[in-house]
Amino acid sequence: MVKKGKNLGKILSEAIWIQKSRAFRLSGKEATDSFEVTPLLTEQSVEKGRRPVSFWRLSFFPLVLILVIVIIFARLFVLQIIQGKESRQRSENNRILLRPIHAPRGVVFDRNGKFLARNTAGFRLVKGTEVKVLDRDTALALESQGLVTEGIEEGELGRLEIDSVRQYIQGPQTVHLLGYVSQISQEELESGNFANYSVGDRIGRLGIEEFYEKYLRGTDGAELVEVDALGEKLRLLGERKPKAGDNLYLAIDIDLQKKMFETLKAQVEKIGSSGGTAIAQNPQTGEILGLVSVPAFDNNQIIKGMSQENFTKLVSDPQKPMFDRAIGGTYPPGSIFKMVSALAGLESGKILPSTQFEDTGEIFLGEYRFPNWYYVSYGKKEGMLDIVGAIRRSNDIFFYRVGQVVGEEILGRWAKKLGLGEKLGIDLPGEESGLVPTREWKEKVKGEIWLPGNTLHMAIGQGDVLATPLQLTNLTSFVANSGTLFVPHLATRIVDQEGKVSKSFGSEILAQNIVSRGNLDLVRTGLKLACGEGGTGWPFFDFAKKHDGMMVGCKTGTAEFAGNEPHAWFTVFAPFDNPKIALTILIENGGEGSSIAGPVAREILDWYFQKEK
Repeated sequence: MVKKGKNLGKILSEAIWIQKSRAFRLSGKEATDSFEVTPLLTEQSVEKGRRPVSFWRLSFFPLVLILVIVIIFARLFVLQIIQGKESRQRSENNRILLRPIHAPRGVVFDRNGKFLARNTAGFRLVKGTEVKVLDRDTALALESQGLVTEGIEEGELGRLEIDSVRQYIQGPQTVHLLGYVSQISQEELESGNFANYSVGDRIGRLGIEEFYEKYLRGTDGAELVEVDALGEKLRLLGERKPKAGDNLYLAIDIDLQKKMFETLKAQVEKIGSSGGTAIAQNPQTGEILGLVSVPAFDNNQIIKGMSQENFTKLVSDPQKPMFDRAIGGTYPPGSIFKMVSALAGLESGKILPSTQFEDTGEIFLGEYRFPNWYYVSYGKKEGMLDIVGAIRRSNDIFFYRVGQVVGEEILGRWAKKLGLGEKLGIDLPGEESGLVPTREWKEKVKGEIWLPGNTLHMAIGQGDVLATPLQLTNLTSFVANSGTLFVPHLATRIVDQEGKVSKSFGSEILAQNIVSRGNLDLVRTGLKLACGEGGTGWPFFDFAKKHDGMMVGCKTGTAEFAGNEPHAWFTVFAPFDNPKIALTILIENGGEGSSIAGPVAREILDWYFQKEK
């Protein structure tokens, strides 16, 4: 029976009806008046207008709120206390930044103030730890496409820093002389030898760029700027201006350099040689007037960004275009060495100015034959010869005899006195010393004893004797200037950006007064006759007629090389009495020196003295 109470209206009546219906279904019979119904809504709850709530339901939201507050305070504690210093520094860095200002390298000039290497406007593209140098046009094109930015933030391809791009005016014609610059490697940075360099900096490779790196490289500057959230510059807070590298002046005559390169290259290509070199020197000072090596490569292509694949091909090219044959190539000197043998014999007293030997066409040591070139080529002999006549005709038999009476020890000693077998100290990296063989060297290195035939070969510049073209040019200058051996050099002065000469390079003497003037005159006379009628230097027979009677001195060389055509040598100086230039030409595997290298020397000197007029 339903308990009496307040009339709760329709809501209570419906609740009682639902409860009765449930009871009826459970019992399977009609509900009776005696069925007690528990109302769904109590009188008290209806009065308050809401359902009863559990404790956990009441506590959930306050607990979440408390937890959030705890997390926030914990994070603030970490940021403010534990990471406070780091956070303040990061915040400051986002507001104030140090931007580098890259210093340009010093400019390189020839003796007449003409540009050899200079700088053009460019940019450094930075993306993370990757750095690439771009020329101005490329950088502006990328910026216009929105791929890069000059701000602090990086674009798709990176951000730009103002920089300069190295430019070599003559490219391949001066590459072995100047070298090139490229980005410093990570290994170099980690080596500890480049303390003041950073990622992306460029460093000199080969040539003048490498040798005078410390002068040519400038000192970077920087500016302290305030930027907004987008990385845009708001104001300049401070600045340290960059200091450009010092300018370098060389003794090189760039017009002569170009003529040497073009003439040599044409001859090398004409005869199909593997390569060659030409060196011009002032005999009075030791200054290098021109230095070329063929084949060559364009250093500007490396600056513009040569791919690693193409650079690998360049390095591994069998023609060796990166190899500087002038100072790094070592070759049998052939008959040019006869100047050494002549002076060794005269200065040792083993032969006299009046000493004569008969040209027998060939001589034998046991079963080994040692012929004269003239006998081999034409089957002719030249009779009795003195030192002057032997030099004029480059007679092998005479110098075989000199070798026999002088011996390899004296020959070797004089070769070293005259600058062979040791580095001369030119201001270029990669110079080789060549080789003046000795008994001890042969036993130690080759495991062989010294034989009498080795001395004969040595006396005519064959066998194991090796020399660089630079050494033979310096030897020619020594004879040309009557007895002073200079350190060959390229640089004449270093000038700072204010025009002040910070360093001068004068002539440095390696040896002087080591040979009597009389003996030198005998050798010089032989060289003069070699370039006249009846001598071996036939390309110069009419030189005096075309140059107002100017006489020259010259020596040919045909150096045999196992399994190949001989190397062709020609060395010459002019004018004879007051020499201004000594010039040496080498063409690898070219053949006979007078016919192959001689015409190259003649064309260069014709141009040189015509230019002087």
